[in-house]
Amino acid sequence: MLPKRTGFAILAAYMLTAFTFSANAADNATADVYELDTVVVTAEKRGRDIKEVPSAVSSLSGEEVDEYGLRTLADVMSMTPNLYVTQTGESITTFATMRGITGSMNQIPSVGFYVDDVYHPNLDVSFYDVERIEILKGPQGTLYGRNSEAGVINIVTKQPSDTWAGRAGIDISSFNTYETKASISGPVVSDRLFIKAAARYAETDGYFESVNGEDDLGKTEKKDGKFSLGYKSGNEFSADLSYGFQRYDGDKYANFAPLHGGSMRKNINVNEDGETYNDFDMLSLRGEYSAGDVKLVSVTAYSRSESMFMNDTDFTPIDMISIDVEKDINSFSQEFRLMSDNADGKLNWIAGLFLLSEKDERRYNTWMNFMNMGMGVPGENLRQNSETETTGIAVFGEAGYEFGSRLEVTAGLRYDSEKKEFGYNQTPSGSVLPMMGYGSISGSEEETYGAWLPKLSVKYRFTGELLTYASISRGFRSGGFNEKENMGSSFDPEYTWNYELGLKSSWLDRRLNFNAAVFHIDWKDMQVEIADASGTSVYMENAAEAESTGAEVEISAMPLSGLVVNAGAGYTYAEYKDYTKGDEDFSGNRVIDSPLYTANFGAAYRFGGGFYANTNYSYFGKVYFDPANSEEQKSYGVLNAKIGYQGSRYDIYLYGRNLLDEEYAVRAFEVNDVWYGRAGEPRVIGVAVAGRF
Repeated sequence: MLPKRTGFAILAAYMLTAFTFSANAADNATADVYELDTVVVTAEKRGRDIKEVPSAVSSLSGEEVDEYGLRTLADVMSMTPNLYVTQTGESITTFATMRGITGSMNQIPSVGFYVDDVYHPNLDVSFYDVERIEILKGPQGTLYGRNSEAGVINIVTKQPSDTWAGRAGIDISSFNTYETKASISGPVVSDRLFIKAAARYAETDGYFESVNGEDDLGKTEKKDGKFSLGYKSGNEFSADLSYGFQRYDGDKYANFAPLHGGSMRKNINVNEDGETYNDFDMLSLRGEYSAGDVKLVSVTAYSRSESMFMNDTDFTPIDMISIDVEKDINSFSQEFRLMSDNADGKLNWIAGLFLLSEKDERRYNTWMNFMNMGMGVPGENLRQNSETETTGIAVFGEAGYEFGSRLEVTAGLRYDSEKKEFGYNQTPSGSVLPMMGYGSISGSEEETYGAWLPKLSVKYRFTGELLTYASISRGFRSGGFNEKENMGSSFDPEYTWNYELGLKSSWLDRRLNFNAAVFHIDWKDMQVEIADASGTSVYMENAAEAESTGAEVEISAMPLSGLVVNAGAGYTYAEYKDYTKGDEDFSGNRVIDSPLYTANFGAAYRFGGGFYANTNYSYFGKVYFDPANSEEQKSYGVLNAKIGYQGSRYDIYLYGRNLLDEEYAVRAFEVNDVWYGRAGEPRVIGVAVAGRF
């Protein structure tokens, strides 16, 4: 590990030195006055002012990402109403809940994740060299290739220009956390061929402690990078070939501790070392050809993910139960889009075709030491293997027409079909496991799931700075099969109808932006995630009906020269309307992983001379961990702050996350009537230096 750390440090230090010596006598300070600039997003697959998009869209600029220190999807949650991100373990199992529509460890994500127009199955992408982050709420099947039931998070990275540019940084913070990152881009052939490379290395000792005093649980090492080659031929044709990778290595998978009776951070009770790794690679090719008022876009992508975790799951100092899990996922997708390319036209349209081929292999190996359980027999193990092959095809499109200068109507339709072939086998060793109900089984299943997904929206402009909109759309998430608990059982697709009414406005000579939306979601056959006894695996089942009703407000303002304020608030009441499980009736209970309230407030101030400061406070209301609503995370808030200096060539800053040291659980499950939770990040203090040319 030391050689890698040293190599990255030398590279970053060298680049920082180069930046310092190459600085000219120009003004070292950036502009002292902030303005509420026009925010252009590509949420509708074309560049458009965010206030013109007839749906709830949030946007974070690259400057905001850097200034507020946003690193991962979990940080985006702190600045976006009605978005909630959880992690069962480290980066292997990150998923998002939006407006009450939950994610899952083992099912298709409800929130689609895109980087530069390419769908990413892995939600743990570091935010470095970002142009902007767009958060789209509601079904997006009529615009995006892979179906997205709850919404889309779209990351747009900075594109290379006709001049060479680069950045590098070093970051040191609490728990022996160390990070270096660097990027460089520029032309190989002027106006024709461009390259870009970005890489990051990070390691930490972790913030968990065991009951026996071991204080470096949660130790991880992360490496990721992206390399791109871009080609342009005038304004007619462009192509981008990209390769990205992530490497993650850690110790214990999740570091759960009892929710009650002490700090979750310091009460981990395990007897053996664990191991976790995740290797992810993606190769993509995006091509774009324009002919007059029509544009053709092709996106081809292949991804490979190999992950494994070993974990002690009995939560005692005695070696009784442990589990090894391996997952291999290979995915190929092809998307074609034909669309209008006339920004001033009354009619804008898009039509697309999406193809998917995916293989998902999973292997579970559970070890049970019956001798240590007092049963007087040797240990045994249970092997469970499964393979799911998914073949998908979708056709989609939408068209919008402007009637005069005030009214715009948009209609869209998608047909989505997925065929899933599932094979599985279970093999116990010894004689005790079969007596416990774990016999030898094997089998195969096959299902095809399909749905028509319409969308309709109407936008009306009262003035140039005030408009309202209404929309209705249908969402869909395909069904599947359980690969561990209840092995071989199936669950049905879930369907939603989404209704939204919103307002977008600017006031005080565009010094104040105010956006608001109310929504209602009706579910049919809602997919529910149930944790197994170990908490390391889940199975899916369907609740008959559910609904979610809520609202959200977002405000950005420049009340003083140099001061920008951002605030947001969200309310989501998501409940099971008809859900029974055996003798239990969960009808009327709140949906898991969905806070009742979310809120955020941020302020950034430029003092002049390059000095600046910012702070952000995020609040999350009560969250339930199970459909019975028997255990909850009470409301909590997280305060972050940063102060620093930004020159024309280099930056230096001091920051703190969770400054109030709030302790909260990001995930929890029950074992033998005891609830175990995984603690969120505690107080972190850090210092960083960065440079650019």
